[in-house]
Amino acid sequence: MSKKYEFVIIGSGAGGATLARELSKTHSDILVIEKGDYEDKFGTFADALRYYDGNRVTRVPLKSSEGVILYRTMMAGGSAFVSAGNFCRCLEKEFSELGIDLQEEFIEAENEIRIAPLADELISDSSKTLAKAAKDLGYNMQNMMKSIDASKCIKCGLCTFGCKMGAKWTPLEYLREATENGVEVLYNASVEKVTSENGKVTGVLLHRGHEHLSILANTVILAAGGIGTPVILQASGIDEAGTNLFIDTFVNIYGEHDTMSMAHEPQMAMVIIEEHEKKGFLLSTFFNHSKSFRMIESGAKGFALPNNKILGFMNKTSDEASGHVHADGTISKKVTAPDQQKLDAGADLAKEILIKVGVDPKSIIVSRPAGAHPGGTAAVGRVVDNNLETRIKNLFVCDASVFPTTPGLPPILTIIALAKRLSKKLA
Repeated sequence: MSKKYEFVIIGSGAGGATLARELSKTHSDILVIEKGDYEDKFGTFADALRYYDGNRVTRVPLKSSEGVILYRTMMAGGSAFVSAGNFCRCLEKEFSELGIDLQEEFIEAENEIRIAPLADELISDSSKTLAKAAKDLGYNMQNMMKSIDASKCIKCGLCTFGCKMGAKWTPLEYLREATENGVEVLYNASVEKVTSENGKVTGVLLHRGHEHLSILANTVILAAGGIGTPVILQASGIDEAGTNLFIDTFVNIYGEHDTMSMAHEPQMAMVIIEEHEKKGFLLSTFFNHSKSFRMIESGAKGFALPNNKILGFMNKTSDEASGHVHADGTISKKVTAPDQQKLDAGADLAKEILIKVGVDPKSIIVSRPAGAHPGGTAAVGRVVDNNLETRIKNLFVCDASVFPTTPGLPPILTIIALAKRLSKKLA
């Protein structure tokens, strides 16, 4: 491709789509490069096998060398497309202390995305019963902050496969605006490295199928996520990228109830967040509807649980940033002793609530540890400055890689705010 672009954005998730949309308001000659495809069929486990990252043959999800499951997708809209639609501010204080004030951008994004507590009519009576039991035990369970249109939601509980009804906000809304403004998108293209000369960006090298391409650019912005971005950075000569990986490690706790089920509500409908600052974990109502997914995370006992009798929680933690994304793409990430303490503490509270509402204690299972929010691998102050620029001039990073520490909270809103801030500086 002989054309030279003003901006090349690598990744079309929360960071990349936001940047494309914002920059397209004032600039032309913008190219977004996406490793995955634009999926027009989604919403089932069979669909998810195409876009969730995993073994090409067995389709077992990506894992660290220590066996921790890592959920991410390769598709237009990135992993945010299959999120549960949760939005909250995280690391606002930590970024502010690094000279990155996101207040204006948070407000802007919250208004655009229409973030609000999940509507009561979308929450099952079972989750409301769990909330009452939690209150009796001294814990406040509240409606999760989301961007879900109650008039479109059919309460199928398949949020993490992609919303067939279009009820949930995803980065595709921003990406569509960007393409309407003339932004080009190259799908099924894998960036190998960013090229530079005399310490300044010149473009990117990529392959698409068997074809290898060189694309020229004045500015390159990496938004390929906490795992994808550091691999490209290391290939581009920034060897310090890849360390300090966190994943917001979580486990799911399930149990069987004779008469109650959470099968008909959005995933993660309600949350106990007060323990986050005190003990480093949060609990949210949750279960995976797919028996196949439950087999992956919980084994045969998870597979055997009947969907119409499951009550459950996700226990998400602020894990230690002890992992490493290596130059060859392999990942080292274990559950440390402090991480395990948080997982155990949250699981114990979840079991207490489940038993209080009548779940059979013998039916309760805890899933294998997993993570879905990789970040920290190109952190501010270590790999990028507070303008998100690397030591290669005009090479920027704008995804969870730049997070200075693990949030243990949904990161999408903060990534969007960072992208809005960066786009203003670039414009």
